[in-house]
Amino acid sequence: MNQSAKLAKAAPYVLLLAASAFLYYRALHFDYTRVPDRIGPGAWPRMILVLLMAVSAWQTVRLAFGSAASSLKGIAPVLDEDPDVSLSLEGPPSAGRVWIGIALTFAFLLAFETVGFFAASFAYLAALMFVGGYRRLVPALVVSLASSVFFVFIFMKIVYVSLPLGRGPFLALSVTVMRLLGIH
Repeated sequence: MNQSAKLAKAAPYVLLLAASAFLYYRALHFDYTRVPDRIGPGAWPRMILVLLMAVSAWQTVRLAFGSAASSLKGIAPVLDEDPDVSLSLEGPPSAGRVWIGIALTFAFLLAFETVGFFAASFAYLAALMFVGGYRRLVPALVVSLASSVFFVFIFMKIVYVSLPLGRGPFLALSVTVMRLLGIH
C-alpha cells in the first residue's frame, strides 16, 4: 500500500484525535462550584477523552506508518493450527440464549429497587454466565461476587452514583458491603 493510501486510512483517526483534544480543552473549563474532596464534573469526560486520544494516536501511527494488515498474524491461524485449543461453549449458539439474556436484563432492572444494586448485579452476572454456557459454579459465583463488589466500589465510592440499596434483608446486605468498602 502506498503512503497516500495509508494516510487516507489514518485520516478519520486524525480527525477523532483533533476533536477529542478540543473537547478535552473544553472539559478543562467547565464552570461549577468546587466542593472539597469531590472531583468536578469534567473529571470523567477528561479521563475518557485521554483514552480516546491515546487510541486515536495509536491508530494514526499504526495505519500511517505500520505494516500492511495482510502481513500481520492474528490468533485465528494459531487456533487453526493447534487442535488442542478450544474456545467452544456448551452447545451450539442459539437465539433462545440471546432472548433469555434480554429477559434477564429486564428482570435485573425490575428487581433493582427491591433487592438493591449489589444483590441484583450478583444474581444477574451469575445467571448470565449460566445462560451463556459457563457451567463451573464456584468460579462463576466468585466472578459474580468480585464484579459486583467492584461495581459498587466504582459507582458508589469513586463516581458517587446513588444506587438502590434494596429493602429488608437486601438493605442490610448492601449496607454491610458498603461499610466493608468504606462507603458512607
